[in-house]
Amino acid sequence: MSKKLSLCLAAVLLAGSLLTPTARAQVVDQDKGSDPKVDYEALKRIGPWDDRNYSLDAEDLEVLAANEADQRPLVPAFYRVELRKRYPDMPKTGEHQYPRSTLPRFLVEYGGLLIDGQLYRSAHRTDDGYVVDTETPWMSRQEWQEKQLSGEVRLGPGAETAVAINPVDPDKVIAGSNGPGGQVMYYSDDGGETWSSTGALPNSCCDPTVAWSTDGTRAYAVTLGANNDVYLSTNNGQTWTLLDVVGTGFVDKEYLHVDGHATSPYKDNLYLTWHLSGNMRFSRSTNLGVSWSPEVSLSSGGAEEGIGSDITSDRSGNVYYIWPTFSGGNTWMRKSTDGGATFEPTRLVLDTVGSYDFPIPAMDNRLAFMYVSADTDLTNGPYADTIYVAQTDNTGPDSGNPNSNHARIRVAYSRNGGDTWSVSTPHETADSDTVDRFHPWLKVGPDGKVWVVFYDTRNSPDRQDVDFYYSVSDDGAQTWSAPERLTTVSSPEPNDSFEWGDYNGMDLVMDQLIGIYTDNRNEGGGSGDSIDVYVVGTLTSTSEIFRDGFEAGSTSAWDGSSP
Repeated sequence: MSKKLSLCLAAVLLAGSLLTPTARAQVVDQDKGSDPKVDYEALKRIGPWDDRNYSLDAEDLEVLAANEADQRPLVPAFYRVELRKRYPDMPKTGEHQYPRSTLPRFLVEYGGLLIDGQLYRSAHRTDDGYVVDTETPWMSRQEWQEKQLSGEVRLGPGAETAVAINPVDPDKVIAGSNGPGGQVMYYSDDGGETWSSTGALPNSCCDPTVAWSTDGTRAYAVTLGANNDVYLSTNNGQTWTLLDVVGTGFVDKEYLHVDGHATSPYKDNLYLTWHLSGNMRFSRSTNLGVSWSPEVSLSSGGAEEGIGSDITSDRSGNVYYIWPTFSGGNTWMRKSTDGGATFEPTRLVLDTVGSYDFPIPAMDNRLAFMYVSADTDLTNGPYADTIYVAQTDNTGPDSGNPNSNHARIRVAYSRNGGDTWSVSTPHETADSDTVDRFHPWLKVGPDGKVWVVFYDTRNSPDRQDVDFYYSVSDDGAQTWSAPERLTTVSSPEPNDSFEWGDYNGMDLVMDQLIGIYTDNRNEGGGSGDSIDVYVVGTLTSTSEIFRDGFEAGSTSAWDGSSP
């Protein structure tokens, strides 16, 4: 190995003799490597082993960062090299150099970790390197179980999801998910009771986001493809046509919002948010997605860098762009009063206890991600134009030990256009040391009620298994109903590097709520993994919904037992 390479990757390419016997589970044959100067066994310090690493030489490894071993995406060394050559502007310093879409992009492009001619889907990080689970072939994830369970509808294999109900005809619903094979799209003509799939969008990766025009004639979907690929469907999701490609570089974690208020001066404007190496980006379309404005940056400096943003708008068309930061425990907002043409300076929404992501027993590989989900009250009710932001947070300082962290949901709300904010908790708090809540999604109904769905581990003593729950507030997020369970079967933690992904989804039209989430139950009644996308619905007009209501954050009005 060259002196320069040794200095650059001293912390990465440790001698193979330092690896534990567990990390040696995959035998690496040094003689298969293309360059005798490279210690191929030591590439396990960078990422999980893949036989395509044998093609790397010392010159290839020069493109990696000095702290490459500290970068968390569970992808092998050869793919890291490939990405850095493909995107030479990727940062080489700092804690978060790779987008969170790196792993699903790798799985789409290469199918999994290649070892002795077989693809595998699971790996985990240890103190001494990465270990590949060679007991679970990646292709098994594509085996569809035939059996359906009453009350919940299985769409197919995948993770990270989005759903949108037609605002004019609630029987028409569209949805998207990560994989397999790219961003897979679904549609329903009966309110979500049954679904059809159109397959994966061409050359797509992941991070689905979907929406409708206000008249319900145009369905939109955005995926990470060449960049942010914007698609249109004029037949309720049955077919999709590429409208435009937005953004440049290694874009990540995009989200689409349509101004949906009838009297807004910017009705049917489309707003798109994403990040580029932590820099928050924005573009808009004022002609139904046909063309888009040049991308602009809405974050300034390291203290404002992050990912996991969302956009919402109020009755007057004011736009609220909200995102969490990598560090510092801050969630920021920028407001536009002219339909996204210009934005006001940054304002603080929430000072979080956690920062960016942290491990919990149900998310000890991917880590619980502190993205935001935002919506605004578009009714003429007492809380009209209130802005709501749901976010996962830690109850205490972040720890590297999953058992020491405790995830909760916090809802920030502002009734004065984002000038000041209040915070409440949409679930019990007395059990915070034994139950994790994470992956929230928030929507405001046509009656002004605020709904939040989230994962909840209350039925799992070891905090590894999850169920899907919801809470609702009828007083502007000041108090919340007792959480109600939507799932009938708990899902075991996936034996998978991607685990639950980063987020779920939900939409609400009239009195119909549809949640969409990743589920890992075994539909055949066994205990094996079956990582799938499920949808579940409920009527929002259910009587007695507040029969067990409790004051936000209270530890006395609710005893923590199941509803």
